[in-house]
Amino acid sequence: MGQPIVDLKHQLTSLKSIFLGQGDTTSLRGRAMNSGAWIGAGFAVQKALQFGSNLILTRLLFPEAFGLMALASVFMVGLAMFSDVGIYPAVIRDPRGDDPDFLNTAWTVQAVRGLGLCAVGAAIAYPISLIYEQPILFPLLALLSTTAAISGFQSISLATAERRLDFRRVTVIQVISQIVSITLLITLSYLYRSVWSLAFSGVISTLASVVLGHLLLPKHRHRFMLHSASAKSLFHFGRWILLSTLATYLGGEGLKAIQGGLISPAEFGVLSIAYTIAAIPNELATKLAASIGLPAIAETYRAAPDRTSAVLHALRIRTLAVSLTLFAGAIVVAHPAIRLLYDPRYHAAADYLVALCAGNAIAAVASGYNSAILAIGRASSYFLLIASLAIIRIVAVLLGFHIDGIMGMLYGMACANLVYIAITWIVAFRFKIIDLKMDIISIILVLSFLLVFSSAYHFMVHIL
Repeated sequence: MGQPIVDLKHQLTSLKSIFLGQGDTTSLRGRAMNSGAWIGAGFAVQKALQFGSNLILTRLLFPEAFGLMALASVFMVGLAMFSDVGIYPAVIRDPRGDDPDFLNTAWTVQAVRGLGLCAVGAAIAYPISLIYEQPILFPLLALLSTTAAISGFQSISLATAERRLDFRRVTVIQVISQIVSITLLITLSYLYRSVWSLAFSGVISTLASVVLGHLLLPKHRHRFMLHSASAKSLFHFGRWILLSTLATYLGGEGLKAIQGGLISPAEFGVLSIAYTIAAIPNELATKLAASIGLPAIAETYRAAPDRTSAVLHALRIRTLAVSLTLFAGAIVVAHPAIRLLYDPRYHAAADYLVALCAGNAIAAVASGYNSAILAIGRASSYFLLIASLAIIRIVAVLLGFHIDGIMGMLYGMACANLVYIAITWIVAFRFKIIDLKMDIISIILVLSFLLVFSSAYHFMVHIL
């Protein structure tokens, strides 16, 4: 009994030192552990806040409000992704990522891009309102466009903090910004019961994040600059990131635009509830892979390329363990939780949630490979991977909707993810970073769980 108690005390002491800023901040492993702890803690707090506010808002607002905001967000995310030249990944992986000229050039590009996005967003607001026959989308999109201009002036120190795997202040900024947003959101929703409460809180949250970024992050003397060599490096790397983010949008948020055109705003509002909950494990896996995996693998590749596969394996096995456990838990509790926490208008979200989590669990098997391919500088291969996923998902959604409506769309996406895993293996094998044994075991575990769960659910619903 003595040894487990000693081990537990050691783990608790390690966690305490991390959150007090006293952990190992020199070695790559120590910084990765510190970052993982802060990201995990911040993620848990943010999702708890989001989930709690979501429960309150579903009692204050109608499903149509969620549907309209989700539709508006699809286009705002699309604008941001359509102009993403990979500023943060470039700062993280470039050897000159700490050079003031490089950082000021990156910040200048970021600011100009934000202003451009604001102008384009305002310009397309009216045509989009006509296409979807929702006049309110015109002023709604115009207001949300201002968030792009505001976020363009975020401190570039946010990127350098991620490069150094220093996530303590980054996490604090994210949590405080969300608390400000949720407080305002619930207050406005209670007073006005309108989609505008969602929109205004989003603008204020963005403003709070930018202000806190300049106040809390290490000081950097921001000034407008276009250093020739730095700009050339940014755009050379960024052209593939731009194409990749276009493909990411088409295979992610773009699918929601398609779905929003196929179903009613009320149905889309219920579906957005399922998307929000299903995104929790998916976002955590993506956040760990991008925030820790990308800088850790990039640093390893610069210093000791032969250790890249070993570092990738260590990161993936932890990410997979966390994400697959969360997906399994979400699938098991989906129906009782939705029926307990939401009123009957939202009960259909339970079936949607199960289907989304099943598809995301399958996709999680390939997690980590994308970040590794990007970290070693193979941006063109990264684009080909993302583009193939987008094409497969779009075809699957359209075909699935034709076969079985909303559920057909969601299960079609799950099947598309299986095809994507096979394509990922081909690319990973080419760069000698494939971990086929772990991937096959993970797929068997995921499919076995889904088979057992579906059989048990069918038995309880249709036989008992």
